[in-house]
Formats: sequence, C-alpha cells, structure tokens
Amino acid sequence: MPRKPDLPPLDLVNNETIGQRLARLRKKKKMTQQELAEKIGIRRYLIANYEQGRTRIYDEMLIRLAMELDCTVDYLVGFKQKDGHK
Repeated sequence: MPRKPDLPPLDLVNNETIGQRLARLRKKKKMTQQELAEKIGIRRYLIANYEQGRTRIYDEMLIRLAMELDCTVDYLVGFKQKDGHK
C-alpha cells in the first residue's frame, strides 16, 4: 500500500462552510439568489443548493461565483493564504 505523503495542515479561515460563505458574500452585495443566478447563467435553485451544501460546486462555477462576488476562489473555499492576501 502506498505511503501517504506528509502534508502540512490547511490554514482555513474559520468553521464556515463554502455555502455559508457564499450566502454571506451574496447578502453583503445585497443580491438575491435569483440575481446571482442570472448574473452567472444558472438557475436559482442551484444557488440555494450550493448555499445549503446539497450540491457540489464545480471548478468553473467556483471561478464564476468568485468573480461575481469580488473575492478569490481561495477565499470562497475558506483557504487563508499565509502572505495575507484575500
């Protein structure tokens, strides 16, 4: 059986889920789920599912959401960079 590499622990921002962070950022921009969905070309129920953790957010959608919410993908997924960037 292959040996697991020794990986450093991830430095995550807090215990907030991606969905909770997505909802918080969306509300901070005073957007409804419908408005966000229309801006990135998907249906409102997908935003609701993302926010409630029922649907996995794929790479392209993470990028589109981060662009629309004016944040980095790292921030959206909860990763805090060591050099202090978003």
